Amino acid sequence: MNYKEARQQFAAKVSQLRREKRMTQDELAELIDKTTDYISLLERGERSPSFEVIFALAEALNVPATYLISFSQSGENKALISTLIAEPVSPSVVEPVEEAVTTEEERISDAKRLENAMKSIQELQNLANEYGITDIFQDNGGKTLQLLILLGLRISPGREGNDAIDGEGKEYELKTINISLNRSGGVTTHHHLNEIILEKYRQVGAWYIGLYEGITLKQIYKLTPELLEPKFQEWEEKLKVRNDALNNPKIPLKLVRRGKLVYSDSQQ
Repeated sequence: MNYKEARQQFAAKVSQLRREKRMTQDELAELIDKTTDYISLLERGERSPSFEVIFALAEALNVPATYLISFSQSGENKALISTLIAEPVSPSVVEPVEEAVTTEEERISDAKRLENAMKSIQELQNLANEYGITDIFQDNGGKTLQLLILLGLRISPGREGNDAIDGEGKEYELKTINISLNRSGGVTTHHHLNEIILEKYRQVGAWYIGLYEGITLKQIYKLTPELLEPKFQEWEEKLKVRNDALNNPKIPLKLVRRGKLVYSDSQQ
């Protein structure tokens, strides 16, 4: 682990602890006699704390200083992903199936094209790391990254689902849907939705839902919890009747389009 990875882990802990205590950046800054901008930079991992600041934060957040500076080796996972992306496997070291659909010459050519494409993907992954996405190939990571950048958000440390936060720690729910494959369906929510998750949905600042056709972003809608409350109540009643979690209840596209349109490709 290098110092940048350690600084990101430190930033994530401070941000998560502050939000758990329902404390604003202004309030934390006042407690440790620093500016709000300082706390913002600290929580984004863009500033290294002094020894005195670490102890001041530990006291303000009511945790041992050793907790703030104890780091896991999560960076090793990122390094592994980077290695897999940067070094594609050569067809010459793989025994193909007996009835391959391509010739050896075609496989070598395509592997070279893949290697060139992977260089750009590595750059994309490096950018995604800055926004808290450790694998752009999982959970629509690339699409989520696009929403984060456009909306000015970052993934919430220790997130559950697609939680994102703004500069003040306010939480948002991000969702994407490929409407070219699911025009009459809806936006998936949580594979194990229970009362705790439902309450979290009610507490976020807003839901941002990106509508894609394939990999092209077409629209972004902002939905308030108030707009979604009838749907929340419907799920709540089902939870009471079933006495068990719901499997991925959906938000209909008709309801999504009742939200505020904050981006449309037709506006460009």
